Amino acid sequence: ANKKTGQMAQLWILNADLNPVDASKQKKDFSICGNCKLRKSLDGACYVNLGQAPLSVYKAYKLNKYPTLSNNNYNVLEGLKIRFGAYGDPFALPIEILSKLKAVATNNTSYTHQWRKGSETLKAVSMASVDNIREQKQAVANGWRTFRVAKLDSEILPNEIICPNVTKNISCDVCNLCSGANLKAKNIVIPVHGNGAKKF
Repeated sequence: ANKKTGQMAQLWILNADLNPVDASKQKKDFSICGNCKLRKSLDGACYVNLGQAPLSVYKAYKLNKYPTLSNNNYNVLEGLKIRFGAYGDPFALPIEILSKLKAVATNNTSYTHQWRKGSETLKAVSMASVDNIREQKQAVANGWRTFRVAKLDSEILPNEIICPNVTKNISCDVCNLCSGANLKAKNIVIPVHGNGAKKF
């Protein structure tokens, strides 16, 4: 039902023992989001409403409503388009899990604020989430493709384009541009959005 992403499986990165609302309130969301300065726990501009989908997913998980995926059973996800991190930073996951997901997915989106310490494998599948032009230039210089949240009046660099969902109403499952540095394409800029936008 997500009109922006379209038909993509959603990967939620959550603390197994603390619901996402409490993790944020107690400032224990570092294990999920790393040093992202947009975190709710820092009164940041994160667009995710923790009391909605993340909390519902956590509750369903605690009620054992999700089947367990064994290490040898990734083929059940074969052919899916996967959003690596509807909430949470994919850097928080063991890289072998991301690699296995990438191997079976027909496409993915992925964004990490941990690009300064991300591996080459993460760089291949994930965009560097950057919050300003200075960070954008640093990430590009280190071989990343970037996804930059910006105010409406922000400069657009020659190596950037505005997200096609904004300009052409193309959903992520069709677009395919936010899948990391293995794709040779321009970097993406998106206007700040969500219920935290005024804090950006």
